[in-house]
Amino acid sequence: MLIKVPLKATLFGEHAVVYGKPAIAFTLPLHILVEAMDVHEQKIVVEFNNVLLPIRKIEFNREDNLFSKTEVDNDVAKRFVSYIATAIGLCEDEVKPGRRRGFIMYLKSPVPTGVGLGTSAAVSVATTTLCLSTYLSTTEIEKSLIAKLSWRTEQIVQGVASPMDTYTITFGGIRYIDPATPKAEPLPTPTKMNLIVGYTPKKSTTAVLVSNVKKLLKSSISASKIVDAIGSIVEEARSSILQGDAERIGILMNLNHGLLDSLGVVSLEHHTIVNTLRGAGALGAKTSGAGGGGAFIALARDEEHANILKRVAEALGATIVATGIESTGVEVVEKGEM
Repeated sequence: MLIKVPLKATLFGEHAVVYGKPAIAFTLPLHILVEAMDVHEQKIVVEFNNVLLPIRKIEFNREDNLFSKTEVDNDVAKRFVSYIATAIGLCEDEVKPGRRRGFIMYLKSPVPTGVGLGTSAAVSVATTTLCLSTYLSTTEIEKSLIAKLSWRTEQIVQGVASPMDTYTITFGGIRYIDPATPKAEPLPTPTKMNLIVGYTPKKSTTAVLVSNVKKLLKSSISASKIVDAIGSIVEEARSSILQGDAERIGILMNLNHGLLDSLGVVSLEHHTIVNTLRGAGALGAKTSGAGGGGAFIALARDEEHANILKRVAEALGATIVATGIESTGVEVVEKGEM
């Protein structure tokens, strides 16, 4: 079985979404691939391909919840397997209580982990889809169930998580996320949005950045108003996207970036890249995701201009991974024995 899962970028609403405000995200023409087969032994074996880890294989015994003794020295790999084991457990409890199977999985990622493009959410969505496809027929699987179980996986592993990443990746396209529902409303736009997406090295983990913002909001009533302002920008951006108003979308991106800077999550590299891209004519440019480096996005005037902005960002040392939007969410590409 082969599962194809798009990665994502956040267009509006970072950090505020953790506090119940809406957000807007979109999927990229960039995919994590998970090839897998189920086995009777209660073990999870994951082989990593192009994930930029110093370890290529890790094994987890589901009966005693232990990792193989020779493979426990890499925290990133162990965290990947934690998402996988949690997602499988939640799936089995949902559709086949009391049943436990094992899986051998081959995971291939086009980007490093932790750069703000939703790799952990993609792994959760892929694993949930894999497990549901093992126990149910394709016609019985609803994407709403995939999204719900994947979000729950992230909540358990991370301690706190918004539904933004898992719901966007599950359904695909540009999505307005209301964490109170939760729902992932599609936002069709009358004209093409020429977005470029890239990343720089991450300077801090998402957990640390979220914790720092939480401390700031607790210490200042004024700081808490930043979250409200981000929520207002998201609502205005939703209308602008539906109207195809690229100029207005760009202005709102710049405003959102400034508010993220006020929360202390914008890195020096992103200051330079964002300001340079705006100087090169970008309608808008901003940090995307938790911050501290990682992902950023910019809105170009047209496809030719997007290629110019791509070259500008690369000249500043950034890696550009996409210049468009993927409309499709998670897919089971192939079924059968490996």
